[in-house]
Amino acid sequence: MIVITVGSLDNFTKFLIMKIQAFIFFFIQSCIVILSSPCNAQYSPGCYALKDVNVIDGISKKVLSKQTIIIREDIIEVIGPVKDVLIPDSCAVFNYSGRYIIPGLIDTHIHLATTPSGEDNRPRAERDLQAMLLTGITSVRDMAGDARELASLSRDALVGDIISPDIYYAALMAGPSFFKDPRTQSSTQGAVAGEMPYMKGVTDSTNLIIAVASAKGTGATAIKLYAQLTGELAKKITREAHHQGMPVWSHADLTIASPLEVINAGVNSISHAGMMARWPSKEIPEAWLEPESGDNFWDKAYKTLPVNDYVNAMLNHKTILDPTLLVYQNRLADSSLSQNVRARTMAQWQIAKRFTQQALEKGVPVCTGTDTDEDKFVQREIKLLVKEAGFTPMEAIISSTRIGAMAIGIEKSTGTIQAGKIASLAMLSANPVADIDNLDKVELVIKRGRLFSVNKK
Repeated sequence: MIVITVGSLDNFTKFLIMKIQAFIFFFIQSCIVILSSPCNAQYSPGCYALKDVNVIDGISKKVLSKQTIIIREDIIEVIGPVKDVLIPDSCAVFNYSGRYIIPGLIDTHIHLATTPSGEDNRPRAERDLQAMLLTGITSVRDMAGDARELASLSRDALVGDIISPDIYYAALMAGPSFFKDPRTQSSTQGAVAGEMPYMKGVTDSTNLIIAVASAKGTGATAIKLYAQLTGELAKKITREAHHQGMPVWSHADLTIASPLEVINAGVNSISHAGMMARWPSKEIPEAWLEPESGDNFWDKAYKTLPVNDYVNAMLNHKTILDPTLLVYQNRLADSSLSQNVRARTMAQWQIAKRFTQQALEKGVPVCTGTDTDEDKFVQREIKLLVKEAGFTPMEAIISSTRIGAMAIGIEKSTGTIQAGKIASLAMLSANPVADIDNLDKVELVIKRGRLFSVNKK
């Protein structure tokens, strides 16, 4: 439904505006964007209002009812109660009474271009990105791949040449021995793994000023620390990256450096809460690999880890946790795993969800990443936070919006619904705070002011 607001204009002008806005409405409705039949047109009326909506803004812990949001071009111009917001005559008005508006969701751990010439080819990447956007995901953090391909995808997503969330990606640094990994060969095809600025082997003798500057030159948002690094080298890389204005995203475990050393290096975020299970011994205890252990067993096992030290250090350094719970759940669902691998994965899963819950309770910011090669989207991770890690639906939504933006470093422009922020939003037909599964009930996605109507079969 469109509400026509034309003020005191003459009858002919009123008629003309009504015809134009009716055309706008039917254009949007006919341009339904679905996977099987994509409509490549992206449309914004220039100025429009979402009237009488319920807003989950990513800041408040309550749902704001009967709100109006005015969007001009790609920016939220005004948000406030219906009774207080005067809608300009020049704005199209969309009355969405009973609907729920949330900030666009953010997946803080994906991999789009590990094998660009194979499984991660361009058609598949575009297909996956379009599918993500149409579920309400408006930003993603790619945690290292072929930056040549990622730069192209990121550019095309930003300007609207492809239907996609905005893409922010990392340049990877690790010890030289890591670059025997076949994934690094695929990501640097045509060059040498470990010698590319976005896939760089570093040692104590590496000129980090040049290494970081070269990584920044690839268009990467951040440096990712991966493996075979000492705590001291992690600290040096982080210090130089911050000096050059780049955040640092890291695995919680750098093989040599422990989680505590990684956190104390000053990195901005750590990924994979299950990595805590290996420390302090660098090995998962054999006693944890017995099958059919219950909650009492895992509660006691968890208390043997130095998790309080981790949490306190994260609070001190304002480190964000990217737990990737979905990774461990997916592995446990794989029937081909050996008994030993399954047991180790179970240990990681049990420690990961307990650590994530403790992080929440102590005030550590938690974001939502999947690391599942885009076959399952971030809504699954959000639901795991609620169903397995003690989050309320509102806390999980904030993790997947405001905290996700913080994890990328884009919180000044997106992640919440506020005047002056980029208009990247999702509209739901039911309240996700009442039931987190309602995140799946997406009717409309707005990405940088452009509207995508979602047809649910």
